[in-house]
Order: sequence, then structure tokens, then C-alpha cells
Amino acid sequence: MTSRAVSFWLHSQDLTFQSESALPPQADVVVIGGGITGICTAYWLSQLGIRPVVLERGHLSCGATGRNGGHCVFGANQSFKASVEDIGLEETLAVWDFTEQSSQLLQEVTHRHSIDCDLRFNRLVAFAMTPAQAQAIQDNCDVMRSHGLEATYWTQAEVYQQTQCSAFLAAGVKPHHGQLWPAQLVVGLAKAAQHQAHIHTQVEVQAVTRQGKDLHITTNQGQIQTQAVVYATNALAYHLLPNLKEVIIPVRGQVVATAPTAPLFDFDWLLNDGYEYAIQRQDGRIIFGGMRWKSPTKEVGIEDDTTLNPSVSEGLKAFLRDTFTPLRDIAIEYEWTGIMGFTADENPIVGELPNRPGEYISAGYTGHGMALAIAAGKAIAERITGSAQTPIPKAFRPERFGLG
Repeated sequence: MTSRAVSFWLHSQDLTFQSESALPPQADVVVIGGGITGICTAYWLSQLGIRPVVLERGHLSCGATGRNGGHCVFGANQSFKASVEDIGLEETLAVWDFTEQSSQLLQEVTHRHSIDCDLRFNRLVAFAMTPAQAQAIQDNCDVMRSHGLEATYWTQAEVYQQTQCSAFLAAGVKPHHGQLWPAQLVVGLAKAAQHQAHIHTQVEVQAVTRQGKDLHITTNQGQIQTQAVVYATNALAYHLLPNLKEVIIPVRGQVVATAPTAPLFDFDWLLNDGYEYAIQRQDGRIIFGGMRWKSPTKEVGIEDDTTLNPSVSEGLKAFLRDTFTPLRDIAIEYEWTGIMGFTADENPIVGELPNRPGEYISAGYTGHGMALAIAAGKAIAERITGSAQTPIPKAFRPERFGLG
């Protein structure tokens, strides 16, 4: 596993972002992490009149945000049916409402600040490759429709009509899904926040300690005193919060980007219960990720995003080549890995940490952070400033894992 992973989303971006050369000794709020969550939180804090300091150990968007598949998957991480069975209808609908609000906010902020991040909304198609998957998809569509949500079931003949591909037995279609260039969104939001926010890259946070009401942030470039800190490091949150080590588990995903090709799909898609996922960008490139089941460990517990797993790599390329005739000779121009943060119930952890006043977290997205971070950052910022308007679903709250 020695091949270097180069993300398409990062290859042409200027992600060096330094507000000033020295860290300030004090800050209203310190946000740890310069990905979508950290920058969204800093953006909303700046909108509320707060001057946050953002600390990122690498460059902006260098973690999972700049290394994902470019999806915004709205709704629960689980299927609607599974979510209702696990947390109930009311809470499942609260999760869906939260992601719908996040979608609206995403559209508003990109329009307000003229952020060109290739944002595009589309349908999401979930393909079935086995009879069991086809039945599960049909059952899920039935449950969604019974509760007033839009969902369409495609038979095998309808799938073939849409894809000219005989590998899929059925599909479920949701009308609302997004794709975007994640790093461009982060840079755009960082620029929009910089009138208030101090953003520092290449600063590694080594410890957060409490002295009375104050929190002391120790970094490789000095200390900062604050009364509020936001942990926005997703799978790596346990590095500073050891009690999260068994709560948010790092899982490595792998993604390829093809050369531009003629339009094959007028929708985004996933299959194998979300293990595989793809978009076709407006420039014609297909971004396809997954196949981690090709690894004996399913890539669980891995934090190295600099190398590729050759078994996963071959699985990704073979699937495109063998499933879609027009892609038989398609060139793979980029391939990369990124580290997701999985929780046991597939829901993120968003809110103030129990019995740790002034310490907030938004992490553990289980691969769906892009759709959640806008609203999660807003909810955290509002709670820090005492102006909470954005409700956080109970299913996201930290206390469910007994973190106090």
C-alpha cells in the first residue's frame, strides 16, 4: 500500500490560509479543525458578532472534507425505515428536518457570498444488486410514502431503461440530493468569515485543559485562553477527548475520479447499502467511492489518508469497467483516501459535552458530514452565544453515549 493518494478536490486549490503570523493570547471561542465543520462554525460565530480563532494542523479542508466523494446526502444516515425502527418516527423526522434546513442554509450562504463550489441538486438513486436489497429498498419506499415523504421504486426494467445496465435488480429514488466541490465551499466560507475570524493553519492543538472557568489551548505555537472551544475534528476527536476513542471510530474510504466522459446519469447514485457511491460532475468526471469491503478490516480503525489500498483500488476500477460498457476503457486520473468518523448508531454527536461547560463538539458523521455541517455549525454557534434557534435532534446529542 505505497501508492500516494491525491484528491481531485485538493489538487488545484490554494488552501494556505493564515489570518496573521502569531496566535492571539486570548480568544472569544477557539474552533479546532479547518474542515467543513470548523469553518462553518466559525462562519456562523462571525455572523453573530463573535471573533473566533480557528486552528488547523494542516491546511484548510485537508481531512475528510477535501477527501470525500462530493456528496450531500440529505435525510438520516440509515434508511428511513431503519431509522424509524431505531429512534422512532418523531426523531427520524427531526433528523430529516435538520438536513433539509442544512440544505436551505447551504443554498443561502453560497448565493449570499457568491461561492462557486459547483453546487448542484439532483435525484439520488439507491441501486439493488441482490433480491434482499431490492426488497429492502421497496419496503423503505413504502414506509417513506406512508409518512408523506417522496420516494419512487424502480423495477429492474425501469432501472435498465434509465441506465442501460443489467447489473441492477431495482432501485429507490429520492428527489433531493446534492453534489459540490467541498474544498471550494470551505475556502469560500473562510473568506466570508475572515472579517471576524482568525484562521490559522499549520497549528497543531496538543491539549485542552481547564483552569476554573477558563480553557487553555496548548499548541505547537503557543497557548490561547478562551471560555469556549469547539472540537471539529470528526474521526480524530479522541486525540483530544480520549473518552471518545470507542465512540467515534475512524474508517478509511477510497475514491477514484475518471477522465471526463459523456453524460451517463442524470442522477447521483449509491449501491450495496451505501458502501459504494458515485456522482457524475458537470465536467463529465465520474467520482466513485467505496469497495472498502475488499479489505479484510473493511478499513476500520485506519487513520492514514496518504496511501491507497490496492485491493480496494482494483475493486473500484473493475466495477466501473465491468458494469458500464461506456466506461470499459475509461482513464482513472485521480485516486485518494479519506478518514470518516463512524458512530455505533450512525448519527453524529452535536452539542455541548456533558459536565464540560464551554466545550462543544460536532463530529462522528458516519460519512455524511457535508449535508449536516452547515446546520450543525449554526446550532453550535447559537448555543455558544446564547441565541439558540436551530434545534439539535435528540438523536445527535452527546449524552446518549454517556460522555459526562
